[in-house]
Amino acid sequence: MNFLSLKIHCWGGLGSQLFALAIANSLQRKYKNRKIILILHSSGATHRLSELNFVQNLQFTIKQVDDFKDLNYDHLNESSKNESFTPKSFIKKTLIFTRIMCTGNTDFEYKKISFWTLSLRGHYFYRTVESSFYEFLLQELNSKIKSLNDPSKIAIHYRMGDLLKLDTKSIYPAEKISEKVNEIMSNISYNRIAIYSDSPQNAKEVLVSAGLSKDSVVRDIETIDVICECVGAGYFIGTNSKISLWIVNIRRYLGLGGSSFVEGFNSQLYNAD
Repeated sequence: MNFLSLKIHCWGGLGSQLFALAIANSLQRKYKNRKIILILHSSGATHRLSELNFVQNLQFTIKQVDDFKDLNYDHLNESSKNESFTPKSFIKKTLIFTRIMCTGNTDFEYKKISFWTLSLRGHYFYRTVESSFYEFLLQELNSKIKSLNDPSKIAIHYRMGDLLKLDTKSIYPAEKISEKVNEIMSNISYNRIAIYSDSPQNAKEVLVSAGLSKDSVVRDIETIDVICECVGAGYFIGTNSKISLWIVNIRRYLGLGGSSFVEGFNSQLYNAD
């Protein structure tokens, strides 16, 4: 069965794509003779394209599929409700039962992936990411992180974006960010505060109104550069986003966990193998 390709499907931005990249890396090591294709879908709440162009050393193929449809947010918020039995759902359950299709979202589900599995369709979020992947990621990003290193600043990653339109998720309280900054500054004096967000100006307005310094700088840059700058910051404060989690975990891998803050991801935080 090694001649059959294993297709790993992914939906979402860079945070989701990194989880898909991590599971693809693991499976490529496990099944060295299998062709693995990482398929990045543009569909979802917002139109998403591949942000993995920074990766140079891959043993498998990455393919972009542009299948985005501009549906309204009410439809997306209701999409998981009132699901009924359909022939399509029956086929999906049969494929999962036979392990022809797997999800791979947790360590338990990852163990179900077999040499005959043809498709992975999941978010892969709760699966443990191995230390070897952080090492691989840093090999790809090390020069950029070093060039953007700034230990004199506090970096804040404040997700807003689609959370402004989705009823099922909420924006992290700005007051908690301001309180955390005050707590940090009472012990160590940092020269500046940089705000990174998918809604830069909105984020600064909200955070300043909550008590953050008006001198805080907004950085409107590519997501991969956000990760690199925040990894190289003196202190990092994250919110409820996968990008924040990746930044904290990379910092923890580098031994910078003590100067990193994020809430709500306890079981997903990196611990040395």
